[in-house]
Amino acid sequence: MKLSSRSDYATKAMLELSTTPDKPVNLAYLAQVEDISISYLEQIFSLLRKHDLVKSVRGPGGGYILSKPMNNITIGNIVKAIDMNRKSKKIEQAENSDDPIHQPASHQMWEHLSSMVYGYLNKISLEDIHDARQRLIENQQNSAGTQAA
Repeated sequence: MKLSSRSDYATKAMLELSTTPDKPVNLAYLAQVEDISISYLEQIFSLLRKHDLVKSVRGPGGGYILSKPMNNITIGNIVKAIDMNRKSKKIEQAENSDDPIHQPASHQMWEHLSSMVYGYLNKISLEDIHDARQRLIENQQNSAGTQAA
């Protein structure tokens, strides 16, 4: 399993959408914040929309919003939506082979590891990350206030 930069950008964009879940965010803003091209974001959001993780809002003030509550979208959902169909040809050939002799020796180990990583990522929701960030900010503010006193 390989997490791509595309998955990373998709996760960051989804986290940005989660900061204002009811307010559409446009791709121009996300492109500026993430420092990537709008056309690259369009590809990412096409996949996110296809997997029902975001929905588009048309018109003035339009953009994208989360299609589900933050607690129902996991990092695993995002990664699978982006990277699911990006396997190498060698892996696909090995998976399609009925003869285990033609599969690479490490194939089963990587499949197991991949399953474990996706299992972990499926336990982390956007809400979990959002809440952890809020706690971190509050702790830093409390520490700054304590030091000032």
